[in-house]
Amino acid sequence: MATNILLNKTATASSYVMPYAPSKIVDGAMTPFNRWLCNTFPGWISIDAGAAFWVNRWVIKLMGNADWESNYNMSAYTLQTSVDNINWTTVDSVAGNTANTTDRSFATISARYFRISVSSGIAINTNLASIMEFEVYDAPAPTGLSALTVSNGNLAPAFDNLTLVYTVAVGSTIGSITFTPTATLPTATITVDDVTVASGAASQAITLELGETRTISIGVTTNGSLKTYTVQATRGTQVQTSAFLSKLELTGGGRVAPTLSPSFVKTTFSYTGTASATPISIGVTTEDPAATLYATCNGVVLTANATTYSVPLNAGNNSIVIKVTSTSGFVNNYIITITKS
Repeated sequence: MATNILLNKTATASSYVMPYAPSKIVDGAMTPFNRWLCNTFPGWISIDAGAAFWVNRWVIKLMGNADWESNYNMSAYTLQTSVDNINWTTVDSVAGNTANTTDRSFATISARYFRISVSSGIAINTNLASIMEFEVYDAPAPTGLSALTVSNGNLAPAFDNLTLVYTVAVGSTIGSITFTPTATLPTATITVDDVTVASGAASQAITLELGETRTISIGVTTNGSLKTYTVQATRGTQVQTSAFLSKLELTGGGRVAPTLSPSFVKTTFSYTGTASATPISIGVTTEDPAATLYATCNGVVLTANATTYSVPLNAGNNSIVIKVTSTSGFVNNYIITITKS
C-alpha cells in the first residue's frame, strides 16, 4: 500500500500568517486551524521528505474539506520536485480548480524535495492562499534504465524507461557505435549485446558495416527480473561523389608508342603527348564507377567502347577533352594535347 512520505516532515515557506505555519500542511489534521496560509505572491511551500523516494501521486486538500464554500478553494497551483533543493522540475500544474481535493498521478520519478507554487490567492480573498494538506505517495522503483545514450546519431524516439524499441541511424563513415546505459537502481546488472556494462559507462564498440542494420539488445536485470531494450542501428551506404579519373593511358599509334607527359596523377588536368600514327587509344577509368564520361577530339564527340576511346588524329596538334561528372554533379575536365608527327 502506498504511503504518504510527507507526513510530519520538515516544511518551509516563502511566507505565512501565524498561527497557520508551514508545518500545518503536513500534520495530517483536517481542521480549519491546521492549514498553511500564504499572504505574499508568488508564493511557495516546500517539504523535505528526508531522503529520496520514488513517487507517482500527489494530493492537495483545500478548505472545502472543512465544509467551507468552494470559493475558499485554491484554483491554480504547481507541483515541483528536486533532488538537491536547488534545481527544480515542474511535474504537474492545476488551473481552474473548483474541487475540494486534487488527487493526480504522474510518471514515476525519484525526488527528495517537493514544492507547491502559487501565483494568486483564493477567489474570495485574492491576497491569501490557503492549503490544508499536501501529500505525496511513494511508488515501486521502476526497473530497467533511467537513461540511454549513443555515441553517434540520436535514438528515435527519445529515450523513456517504458519504451523498449528504438532506432538510430549513423553516417556511412561511422564504423562502430557505443551505448551508455544507466540503471534506475544501483543493484541492477546491464548487458549490451551480451557483454556486461557498468551503469553509466560506455559499452564495447559495436561494429556496423556499410548499409547494415543491426539489432542490438540491452538487458537490465533487477532482482532476478529481466527487462530488454532493443535498438536497430543502421549505417548509411557510402556514396561516392568523385569526379576524378583513376587511370589515363595512351596506346597504339604505330611502331612508336604514344607518349603522355607528365605521368598521370588524378589531380593533374593538363597533359601533352606525341603519336606517330592514327588512331590512338585512350584508356580511362573513373574513381567512382557511377560517374559519367564525355570525350571529344578537336570538338568531335568520341564514342566510348567500355572505358576505351579510339581517337583519330589530324596532323599537328590535337586537343582531346575528357569530361568526368560525379553522381552529385561535380565536373573535372582532363585536357590532352597530342602532336601527330
